[in-house]
Parts: sequence; C-alpha cells; structure tokens
Amino acid sequence: MKFFNIRQNKYIKLSELFQIALLVCVITTSGFAFGDKYAGEFLKIGMGVREMSLGGSVVAAPQAAAAVYWNPAFLVENTVLSGQFMHTEEFGGVLNLDYVSLAFPSRSEYAYGISFFRLGVDDIPDTRSALIDDNGNGQLDPDERLDSGKIGKFGASENALLFAMARPINSKLCIGGNFKIRYKSLGSTNAWGLGFNLSALYRLLPSLQVGAIVRDVTTTFLYYPDGDNEFILPSVQLGGVYTFAPSAIPIVFRPSAGLDMTFEGKYNQADLNLGLISSGFRLGLELQVKKFILLRAGRDNLGNMHVGFGLETIVGSIDYNLPMGGAYTELGQSHRVGITLHFVELGKYLKKYL
Repeated sequence: MKFFNIRQNKYIKLSELFQIALLVCVITTSGFAFGDKYAGEFLKIGMGVREMSLGGSVVAAPQAAAAVYWNPAFLVENTVLSGQFMHTEEFGGVLNLDYVSLAFPSRSEYAYGISFFRLGVDDIPDTRSALIDDNGNGQLDPDERLDSGKIGKFGASENALLFAMARPINSKLCIGGNFKIRYKSLGSTNAWGLGFNLSALYRLLPSLQVGAIVRDVTTTFLYYPDGDNEFILPSVQLGGVYTFAPSAIPIVFRPSAGLDMTFEGKYNQADLNLGLISSGFRLGLELQVKKFILLRAGRDNLGNMHVGFGLETIVGSIDYNLPMGGAYTELGQSHRVGITLHFVELGKYLKKYL
C-alpha cells in the first residue's frame, strides 16, 4: 500500500468548507458536557457487508466506499470511482437497513466520499384513533374493540448523510474526517442533528497498519422542535490489520482486531469497564483465495459472531453476511447482501461485450 505524495493543493475551497463545518460543530456543541446514552446507537451498527462480516474490526482496512464511515483517512488509497450498495431486512424483516456510498478517486492532495444510511421500521399499525371507547376511560376493556377502518400506519427511522475528506501527511500517515447530518423520525415527530468525526491511518510495516477514529468529536446533538435535545458524547475506535501470504498456498490471510471505547457507562454491553469508560473488542479474519474468493468471520463489540463471503471481480464485488447469536437468535435471522461497483471498469466491460 502506498500513500499519495504531497502535492500542491488544488482543492482549497473544499478543504476550507470542511474546516468551516467543523467550526460550526464546535461552536454549537461546546457548551454541553453530558450525553444521552443510546442516542447514537443506530450508527454503531456499521456500514458495508464485508465490514460487518469481520465484526467491524476494519478501522485499519475498510473497503474504499465503506471508508466514508469506518475510517475516512483510508480514502486516500482509492484510485477508482466506486459505489457500494446494501439492503438488509433485519430480524426476520421487521427492521430495514439501507446504505449507499460513493468514493471518488484521490486527486492531488485530497480524497472525498459521501454516504447515506437509513435504519427504519415501516408500516407500524397506529390504533390511537381506532378505539371504540364506550366508557371513556381511554383503555381497551374486555367488552370493547377497535374500529379496523380507523387503524392507520406510521414509520420510525434514523437517517444519516456523511461527507468525508482525507489527505496524506507523509508516506506512512494520512488523516481524514467526515461531517454528518442526522435526521430522526417517529411518526410526526422528528429531530435534526450535526456531528463530526476525525480519523487517522498509520502504516507501521509493509504488512501492518493501524487506524483510529474519534466519533462525535465535538459532541453531536439532536434537536427536536418541542425544545427537547439529545446529545451524543465522543467515542473512540481503534484497529489494526496484518496481511501475510504464505508462498506454499494461494491464500492471503488478513487477521484484524479492534477496540471500541465509550464514555457513557454502558456496563451491560461492554467487555471491560473502568468507571464511565466501557470497552468492547472486535475480531476478524479474512481469507483471500486465488485473488477473487473471500471467506470471512468476525466477532463484533457486542459479542455476536458473523460469517460471510465475497466474490471479487474486475468490475466490483458481491458480499454476503450472516450474523449469529444474541438478538439475531432471539428476534429472527438477518441476511445482508451488498454490491460494490467500480464504475469506470464496469463501463469498459459493458462497452466491450454489449
């Protein structure tokens, strides 16, 4: 892996815009020193089927498009216009998870990416106006019923739009960040929020690299029209990946590990607790067989196991992930499928064979 050489900055306007966005986040959130414990949980599910198969232990080595979320600094490695798409019906179809991401080829000093992520439950029956309340107590009593013609539907969703930028510092170190806009809805109630993440990637050895990302670095807020607010404290993710390829067999091994640290006292979800600091470990292993077949297994920060596989081609890849254990056993199985496309190569292939 080679980081790009430092050249004259031809994209100063975009970089200045990113700095302004960071300044806005600092100004609007610096007055708060507390957080709502689970306000930011939905984004911690992660993005990218490959990355989920590895238990999220990918802060040091995400795919280019998934780097927008996992570690924007990795975008400097991208050389092609790539898109990644994922749709999942979690827990037997109850929860819908959709994700799309674009990574633009690195030019001069900077690299860019954009992602959209939605987690939602749709078509929830709304019986609030359907009760035939004979005695007026506001409760469904044994001799009362619902008027099926008045049962409506509503949805609940969490959404995030991420804009990412990265640049190399030298041949071993690169840095990045993303600015995120959050939108949360429950029926007619909604909230908006802004946040900022900072990340770094460092190459220790030719086959070993480490990464880190500080999420919600300025404290992310969610603002409701009625004046209520939610605040998300900073958290830290660390990771490392090692690559080795024995000469005797056509397999490349990529073991990876990660550590999540939060500062909200989430004792029931942590592997290690120290005061308000809670930590969860992530582990992953990817085997690349003859360059195009990929087998994966991982453990996420909640202790759930994951398995998956991928098929790599010139024009992109297709990936599958099956999470196991915990809520996935109790609430219904989830099957995750994702597609990554390299648009220039895809265009060449279609032009040649069609």
